[in-house]
Amino acid sequence: MTEQQGRQAGRVTLWVGDSFTAGEGSGLPAARTYPHVVSERLGWQCRVDAQNGTGFVNDGWAASPDHAPLIGRLRDQVHRGDASIVILDAGRNDVEATVGELEAAVAECLAALREVHPSARIVIVLPSLVGEVQPPEYLRVGAVLRAFALTCGAVVVDPAAAGAFADPIRNADLVSADGFHPGRRGQAHYADCLEYLLRQALA
Repeated sequence: MTEQQGRQAGRVTLWVGDSFTAGEGSGLPAARTYPHVVSERLGWQCRVDAQNGTGFVNDGWAASPDHAPLIGRLRDQVHRGDASIVILDAGRNDVEATVGELEAAVAECLAALREVHPSARIVIVLPSLVGEVQPPEYLRVGAVLRAFALTCGAVVVDPAAAGAFADPIRNADLVSADGFHPGRRGQAHYADCLEYLLRQALA
């Protein structure tokens, strides 16, 4: 463990995301989904705020009228000021938003994040599917997120670009029965990939 990783151990890490982050389709208990597994391995206290169908723009109403986009949840008093690391793992549900809508929502979300967690390190996980080829819509969303990360000093991790899903044969066993979300093995694979990327990014 490096000195930097030692300082990170025990820190509260807040994962804010969508159905992937929530473990939808995997059949796993929350404690075995990838945010919890990665946090456990890195010695972090894990908190997860994940709602199906939501994103920077998308409010997830189709999944539940009680859901809200990331901006609404980041301003929740429950989370105020207690996280040392905030991981934004979203964007998959924003593919129908225009670039302008997405840019405005991401800017507002990052501003609120700095207000609520002024000293937290920000990590943005670029959206990806469990597959060798990523949809062009995801790449468009990812480009917007990467550009904003540069303006606010956020760390970007990109599982797809790092080759996490480059093996199409193995990928067939990573997707759940719904054909979209990571299954049990997919969640474990995501955990391995994100653990490696986060260790590198936060070293």
